[in-house]
Amino acid sequence: MKIIKMIFALLFLFNLSCKNNSETLEVDSFSNDNKAQFDVAKATVIIEKRCKEFEDAIKIGDSIAVGDLYTVDTKIIPSHIGRNSIITEVHEMFRDSITEMSFKIINLWGNDNIIVEDAFVEFYHANGTLVSKGNALLVWKKEEDTWRIFRDVYKAEKK
Repeated sequence: MKIIKMIFALLFLFNLSCKNNSETLEVDSFSNDNKAQFDVAKATVIIEKRCKEFEDAIKIGDSIAVGDLYTVDTKIIPSHIGRNSIITEVHEMFRDSITEMSFKIINLWGNDNIIVEDAFVEFYHANGTLVSKGNALLVWKKEEDTWRIFRDVYKAEKK
């Protein structure tokens, strides 16, 4: 049961099929500089690009590439800390044949250094069976001029 919970916590991160729901996308900013405006269109392009990189890495079973989408000091709340932990868990996920997901952006907000993504995620077994679905919250930050996941939270819907 513990491994299943860890897999579900990790799985929401695998953005294989990013879809932007522009009708409900909200724009917000938590910048201390009131003059700065959060560019939701620019942030959406960034997040969708990173989702595509997830998709490509998952399709070929590359846990190292998935791990590189996370900051060195990343945390999947509540159970994993650090990029190496992510790489290990992704490798286990591939062995359990959970290789697909559907990812829908609900809201994005942030500033030039942080993007917070509210999303709805569905996870699928390689045979096409729905394994889990629920809400995800990802905090992206720049690390070495690249947007990477800093914090990651997933809450599965009750069956």
